[in-house]
Amino acid sequence: MRNLVLILSAAALMPFAIASAQQVEVVAPRNVISIQPINAVLTAYSAEYERQSGSAVTLGVGGTYFNAGSGVDEVTYKSADFKLRYYPNGTALMGFSFGGSAGFSSISGTDLNGNNATVSGPSLGILLEYQWLLGVKRNFAVALGAGAKAVYVKDNQFTSNNSFVTRYPTARISVGYAF
Repeated sequence: MRNLVLILSAAALMPFAIASAQQVEVVAPRNVISIQPINAVLTAYSAEYERQSGSAVTLGVGGTYFNAGSGVDEVTYKSADFKLRYYPNGTALMGFSFGGSAGFSSISGTDLNGNNATVSGPSLGILLEYQWLLGVKRNFAVALGAGAKAVYVKDNQFTSNNSFVTRYPTARISVGYAF
């Protein structure tokens, strides 16, 4: 009789054991590759790769290409940046982050004499962002952010000074794939 009770108890609990064994453990992604689709509609193309390097820190690289105007008023901007982000909630790639960027930028356009000219120099920036990882496997990334960037150029082709700094605000609305 005792064996029958044990067998019936095990049989009654079997569906629960099978169901719990079938639960899939979601492993948090360590990488995100993303684009900024709204900028692409405005003819500015941006892409970024971000990788978790610690429990609350990520390193990334990003690039931007922008071409505005035509003829004499045409300006082309290209940049490549390294980015460091800190997620104070302790979970890299998810939630609020702040950080900085350092890179190199190139600006092409018409100089003071009406000639085509290109100037280049280092750039520094600050980042304040929030990122969500959505979906069952948390592999759809959405990020919103704001910041500022400064490009340092040593050249007198665009201005009467020997060097100039251009500063501007930045905004980010990105979608991407987390893996």
